[in-house]
Amino acid sequence: MIFEQIRVGGYRNFSYLIGDEKRDAAAVVDPSFSPQRVLEIAQNHGLRIIYIINTHSHGDHINGNHYLRAKTGAKILGYEGRGSDLDVGVKDGEVIELGTLKLNIIHTPGHTDDGICILVEGRLLTGDTLFVGKVGGTDYGSGAKKQYESLHRKLLVLDDSVKIYPGHDCGVKPSSTMEEEKRSNPFLLQSSFEDFVSLKKNWLQYKAVHAIR
Repeated sequence: MIFEQIRVGGYRNFSYLIGDEKRDAAAVVDPSFSPQRVLEIAQNHGLRIIYIINTHSHGDHINGNHYLRAKTGAKILGYEGRGSDLDVGVKDGEVIELGTLKLNIIHTPGHTDDGICILVEGRLLTGDTLFVGKVGGTDYGSGAKKQYESLHRKLLVLDDSVKIYPGHDCGVKPSSTMEEEKRSNPFLLQSSFEDFVSLKKNWLQYKAVHAIR
């Protein structure tokens, strides 16, 4: 498998290239701000982009969609029911075949209702659900509750060896593992939903005390 984490600008956004070199097939996750560069990297690997997958529908994750689709004819995939901008809606638990690779879709609402994570060969692309040492922004009510449940019911049950690749480089480093996050991510260490929300409300103070960027 070819796997590249690509810095594309914006608010320290990452795009990802996933490719099966045996079948020359690739998917791009969250093309934004520099879709031309993502396309060049795929071409340098000799890969044909057939899927454009969005972890959620915020503009800083989807603004390269139409450029890439126009250049490659790739289909735009996202969580079902999002809107008319999708070519294909995917469901929780669905498996997308990319050549010989299998991309497992995990619905993780919270930051947005259409949030998904993508698990492929021990790598988890978490969008804005989970960052390294942080979690994505939400309100303090229903959005936070959905996120808390997504984290605990969908992600923390995964194997400790799973590698974490977020949608932004706004954590303590660009990637991590599930084991590291379980051990050190302050949001995942909270013993209750109430404590989880309290940390969200007091995050700026917590960051200052612990020298987190």
